[in-house]
Parts: sequence; C-alpha cells; structure tokens
Amino acid sequence: MNQRTEKITDRLDAPEIFCDGALAISFRQGVLRLALYSDRIDAEDRANVNRVVVGQLAMPSAGFVDLYNQMTSVMARLTQAGKVHQVEQPAQQPS
Repeated sequence: MNQRTEKITDRLDAPEIFCDGALAISFRQGVLRLALYSDRIDAEDRANVNRVVVGQLAMPSAGFVDLYNQMTSVMARLTQAGKVHQVEQPAQQPS
C-alpha cells in the first residue's frame, strides 16, 4: 500500500501565542474549544492581576485526541527526567 506523506509548510508569519493557561474548555458539536489566557498586572494599582483572553483554539475531536496523545508522551518524558512530579490528590472526606 502506498502511503502519501503530507508536506509540512512552516509559515514564519504565523503568530506565536504565549498563554499562562486555559481559562475554559468546552466540547460542542464535535469541536473542542479552548480559551487561552495570560495574566496581566493592572497598570494603575499594580496590585491586581487580570486574566486576559489572548487566543481561542478550536479543533475537531480527532485533532484533540492527537494533541492529548502527544502531550501525554511529553509528560511521560518530563516525569522520567525529573522535570515534573505527579501531584497527590487529597483524600476525599466521606459525606
């Protein structure tokens, strides 16, 4: 079977987005949507930090599964290298 390899085109003008985290994640109509935020210091009082939406990422479920698999692989390598550690979840109290 002849499998065709897709060509990757690197666009130097593509925007680079830095974010501190995901503000919201939703899955609607087969599309995963992430609202990305960055922390910004209030210029007037310099005490408050505001979360500002800096981008929206939308992808089909298959793309999200691929992203999840790639991130899981990276996390395993970072854990093995001692760069990150699993956070223990506190025991839940019986209700």
